[in-house]
Amino acid sequence: MGTKFLTSPQGSSMQSMLRVVLFGNTGADKNKVAKSMLTGENLTGEKNGLCTLHKSEQAGRRISVVEAPGWHEHSIQQTPENIKEEIIRSVLLCPPGPHALVLVIPVKTLSEEPSIGEINAAEMHMELLSERVWKHTIVLFACDEGVEEPAIRKHIHSAEKILDKCGGRSHVLQRSACESPTQISELFQKIDSLVKENREDFFIPQAYYELIQQKTQEVFGATEIRQRRGS
Repeated sequence: MGTKFLTSPQGSSMQSMLRVVLFGNTGADKNKVAKSMLTGENLTGEKNGLCTLHKSEQAGRRISVVEAPGWHEHSIQQTPENIKEEIIRSVLLCPPGPHALVLVIPVKTLSEEPSIGEINAAEMHMELLSERVWKHTIVLFACDEGVEEPAIRKHIHSAEKILDKCGGRSHVLQRSACESPTQISELFQKIDSLVKENREDFFIPQAYYELIQQKTQEVFGATEIRQRRGS
C-alpha cells in the first residue's frame, strides 16, 4: 500500500501512520483504552455521529483511533439499528481503512467470565463488518484495577471461539497502563506484527470491497471474452 516505515529505538520498523478502530459492548470503556493508547488522560476526541475520532502524533508517527459505539452486551437483536449502522460506518472514519480492529472485552473485578451469549453477541456484532474482520482483529482484555490472574485466564478461556477466529491475537491491558506505558508499547508491537502479517493491507470497508470485487469480475470477464474472440 506504499506506507512509509520508521525505525524504533529498538531497531524494529513501524508504520509512520496507524489507523485503529475500537469495538466492544457498552461496558467496555473504550474511551479509557483510547486514552491509554494515546497517552492522554485529558484526551478529547471529535464526535462524528455516535463514533469518536482521536488523533495524535507520537515520535513522528500519526495515529488515528476511532471509538465505535457500544453494542448490547447479550444480544445483537437488542442493539438498536442506528448503533449497528454506526458500527459499520466506524471503519469509514479513518480512510482508506483501519490497519487494526481492536475488540475490547472488559475484565471486571467482581464479575465472572463472559457468558456464551456475550461472546456470541461480540462475534455477531463484529461480523456486521463481514467475515473478513478476523484477519485484522486483536482481542484486548481491559482489566479493572485489582483484577487477578485467575479472572483474566477465565476470560481468555471464555473468548476461545473468537480468539480462534482471529488467529489467537490478544493482549491484556491493566487499568494502570497510563502510569506504566510498557503494556501500551507491547500492544502497539502486536498491532505492528498484525500489520506485517497482513503485508501492510488494511481492512477495506464492505461497500468498497464489493465494488472492487465487481470491477475485478468485470475486467476478468472482458479479458476472457477477448481471449475467446482471439482464439
